[in-house]
Amino acid sequence: MNIMFASHTYMGSPFVVGSHHLAREMDKLGHSVIHVSTPLSPFHLLKYSKDRDIQERFKIWRGKRPDVHPSVLNSIPMTMLPWEIAGPLYKRTKKNYMLPSLKKAMRQKNMDSVDLLLIDQPRFVGLEELIKPKVTIYRPTDIYSKMTGDGSIAAAEQTLLSRVQGLVSTSGPVLSELLPYNPDIPTLLLENGVEYDHFSKPAAEPEELRDIPGPRAIYVGAIDERLDLKALHLLAERMPELSIVIIGPVHEGAKSYFAGLSNVYLLGAKNYQTVPAYLQHCDIALLPLSNHAANAGRSPMKLYEYAAAGLPVVVTETPELLRRREPFLYFYRQAGDFPEQVRATLEQHSDKETVRQLAKRHAWDSKVESLLDFAQNL
Repeated sequence: MNIMFASHTYMGSPFVVGSHHLAREMDKLGHSVIHVSTPLSPFHLLKYSKDRDIQERFKIWRGKRPDVHPSVLNSIPMTMLPWEIAGPLYKRTKKNYMLPSLKKAMRQKNMDSVDLLLIDQPRFVGLEELIKPKVTIYRPTDIYSKMTGDGSIAAAEQTLLSRVQGLVSTSGPVLSELLPYNPDIPTLLLENGVEYDHFSKPAAEPEELRDIPGPRAIYVGAIDERLDLKALHLLAERMPELSIVIIGPVHEGAKSYFAGLSNVYLLGAKNYQTVPAYLQHCDIALLPLSNHAANAGRSPMKLYEYAAAGLPVVVTETPELLRRREPFLYFYRQAGDFPEQVRATLEQHSDKETVRQLAKRHAWDSKVESLLDFAQNL
């Protein structure tokens, strides 16, 4: 098939998201795949000198950066208006002035038409009418309207769900949030998966870890308002014998917040290819979630990535994660309970191979099979 993803995150970003994995697996199966992410606009040039992410996106637009997966076309198009301007206009007029032309990308892949369009980014509303694919599926990965506080996103999602042929949700709360827009639409609940072989294949201990004493607890991901920094700080205070390794882009606020704690190691962002080595040489993984609205509908890929590396995970209770009943997840409710749950989980000495096998059934190839079966039935 000719398949197009309309995603929120470009391939090659510091964050590897579900659409990247799905695109790669579909390409492996012989499908022709274009991965399009949120467009650039002339307004982005105002931030160009200070924003590394925007600089990288312009490189991809100019064709100056090789594709992550050579046979998947990684497209960042150019448009006139960013969503910050186009969104409010869309809410009033139902016309999306952010929509880019994708004719050039389709010519590059010799696509005369699109069989399957998967929209992860609601800002692409209207693309389904522009491209006219045989089947369009909306695949939200978060409760975007609550996460952003942007009313124009809710308007975009309402329109999308009146036009698309299917809704694929990565979590129960996301499905519950959106289904009222179109209660009769065919749905599939398909949680995010894991690149199992990548995370389970044994890797040498990174030199950076060698001087960090054990036991080691690790968090990998964004350091933003969705992460409970207070819980991590409390853990470091109450368990000074535990080394807490944090991998992800570090801002000055985080550095100052943990400045007085000698057992917290902020290692910065790491290439996706090297992350398994860091995980495999730690003892336990952490996912302390804040009370931010975005966390209610999250389907964190890192849970299964942690598990594929053999790590039990201490995580904040959410209805979605409790629903999954994964044996390698150890829950706590309040920040004050976090250190005790970490201590108890460490004392259990979970068998790493058992944990890995629990993650294996969530490999991306099985997720793709379920998704394509759903699309074929539409």
